[in-house]
Amino acid sequence: MNNTLNRRNFMQLTASASGALVLGLHFHSCMPNEPAVNYPLLPLIEIDTEGWVTLIAKNPEIGQGIKTALPMILAEELGADWNKVKVVQGDYNKMYDEQWAGGSYAVILNWDMMRTAGAKVRNVLIDVAANRIQKPAIEFKTQDGKVTHIETGNSIPFGELVAEASQMELPEEVTFKPSDAYTIVGQSLPHVDSKELVDGSAKFSIDIKLPGMVYATVVKNPVHEGSVESFDDTATGAMEGVVDVIALHNAEYGGRLLGPNSPNFVNGVAVIARTTWTAFKAAEKLNIKWDNSYSRKENSEELLNRFREQLDHTTMVRKDGDFNTVKKNAVSVWEQTYELPFLAHVTMEPMNCTVDFREDLCEVWAPTQNPEALEQGLIKLFGLKPEQIKIHLPRIGGGFGRRYYVDYAMDAAVLSKKMGKPVKLTWTREEDIKHDWYRPASVQKLTAAMDGNGKVVGWQHILANASRVTSLGREGDAAGTEIDEYEFPAGFVTDLQFEYGHVLSDVPLGQWRAVAQSANVFTTQSFLNELAVLNQKDPIDYFLDFVGPARMVPVVGDYEYDVGRLIAAVEQVRKNSRWDEPLPKGQGRGFAAAKNSGSFIAEVVTVEVTEDGDLKILRVDAVVDCGIVVNPSGAKAQVVGGILEGLCAALYGEITILDGATEQSNFHDYPWMRMKEVPEMHVDFIANDLPPRGLGEPPLPPAAPALTNAIYDASGIRIRKLPIQNQLKNS
Repeated sequence: MNNTLNRRNFMQLTASASGALVLGLHFHSCMPNEPAVNYPLLPLIEIDTEGWVTLIAKNPEIGQGIKTALPMILAEELGADWNKVKVVQGDYNKMYDEQWAGGSYAVILNWDMMRTAGAKVRNVLIDVAANRIQKPAIEFKTQDGKVTHIETGNSIPFGELVAEASQMELPEEVTFKPSDAYTIVGQSLPHVDSKELVDGSAKFSIDIKLPGMVYATVVKNPVHEGSVESFDDTATGAMEGVVDVIALHNAEYGGRLLGPNSPNFVNGVAVIARTTWTAFKAAEKLNIKWDNSYSRKENSEELLNRFREQLDHTTMVRKDGDFNTVKKNAVSVWEQTYELPFLAHVTMEPMNCTVDFREDLCEVWAPTQNPEALEQGLIKLFGLKPEQIKIHLPRIGGGFGRRYYVDYAMDAAVLSKKMGKPVKLTWTREEDIKHDWYRPASVQKLTAAMDGNGKVVGWQHILANASRVTSLGREGDAAGTEIDEYEFPAGFVTDLQFEYGHVLSDVPLGQWRAVAQSANVFTTQSFLNELAVLNQKDPIDYFLDFVGPARMVPVVGDYEYDVGRLIAAVEQVRKNSRWDEPLPKGQGRGFAAAKNSGSFIAEVVTVEVTEDGDLKILRVDAVVDCGIVVNPSGAKAQVVGGILEGLCAALYGEITILDGATEQSNFHDYPWMRMKEVPEMHVDFIANDLPPRGLGEPPLPPAAPALTNAIYDASGIRIRKLPIQNQLKNS
């Protein structure tokens, strides 16, 4: 991936625009009483003659705060006055590099690009001011929307310079502001849409309304890999407000997948009506006969048994040294098996999409994390050219990986084309849960060989499950998305083996927040806690002894593990959580730590377990090293949200399959934490000048093992199978 704004792709960017941007430059004089004139100095930056700066937020906003964070980086290097900044969401445009949301990559991939864009515009503004005052450009700086001569303090507002600056050639090379000069990056700023979010005026995709629009919903075959044999819509069609009923067969549109990692719509029957509620109620009256002849008709327990059996039939993923010999000669060996369920995303805004498919243009309002995949899907399904597609990116009510796929948008596009008018498709919550692309379930067996001091000298990690690679038709080894050679503790143990057992399944599988680490960190951090208890050592002390002193640990290729940054986070969370202070009977603390998306995070969970098995999470402490924190308030929200989702999944998250269909359908049988269950949260960031790393996913993986390790500390009950649910009451 190329995330640098070099001369060539910078010129490409300046040749295009998206969202509110205007192509070309506007050369107008600024006369008294004339309206302000906008000058687009870059596709991401406009400045008007009154000094207002308009910044384009190019990446999808799914609640991760990127609509604020990326413009903050632009504004910082530009030297803008944040109080005179307007942020506009950009539409999808190929010229915006890396215009997607996922993997906690948005800030990582755009950090240098945003800084470069801001610095280029800053330089031309300074050059104009320097020419006017007849002083060298090196003597000037930009701050608070003005160019200031450092020695004299004389300044000129951006608005008085922008017309002339727009005619100047942007520099090819720039230098960046030192971090100690930051006045915007590092400040806790409210989200640019905060007011609209509070008063309800913010427009999400589900709020879109178009003239002449009809409303649709789809009833999908509940059995995975099933299709529609026939349907009777007599009762549905008789309802007032129903416009049409249409069967959707993906075989007519390319089949199950649009392409690798891009699932097509699932077979079903759509109801089109005058309102969404009418469509929902009418869909309940459909009498559909499903064709499930191609389904495996799987059951959850059968799948888990297949995973368990597959532990003995594996392929090698990574082999360092000779684990089997070390195990044979070890003073002691500890082995445990852990089981993790399928998980759904349950975004607050259910799947929806609005499409206006006209003769010359397919216009889409899509809550998508991956607009490029949406464009490619439309090209494949309908033979459109890119210039015939316009994709708007409204604010999105949660993603967590679910909206990286565009199956729901394909539903809407097919229906709009068939109807010849705008269609807003909305899934019910039941369809949303039953037709998710789930986090893979797995069975994992870990084995440690130890010397006489309890030190791990050999490590084996075996994982068996159905792989996302196979489910999504991706290229590469099936193990690649489930357990790979980067997994911790690769590089920390000389004699180490990772193995994978692959099982075929119909269950639709996909990205879920923190992907494989959402499961694998639970097993490794639970296992290390067990080893600490087995050797009668403090869990944090044992973990620090395990990772060793501060240094760079080679893992694979050029990838190294900075142990010093990990240790600093662990030591700080130990202090913040008052780890070494005793707790009352029935209370306990649990620890876990991990690296994800370049960030290091350590967490301690404090719980209380009653004699009756009632669990209360009292407190969570988290310490994060993610490099430079662009917006601390947004970053804290990311950490809190990730931890809470990890705790929710650990407590309740479980999708089960019966006769090939998902059993859960709504929050009554796929529960999530209530507000009264949310613990006291303490989040701390380690300050440094390192480039910012990911933050949306790293807080999630340690949450579950920190919780279950705390449960063991409080009660002596070891949780090796998630979710926890009622295991404490049954122990």
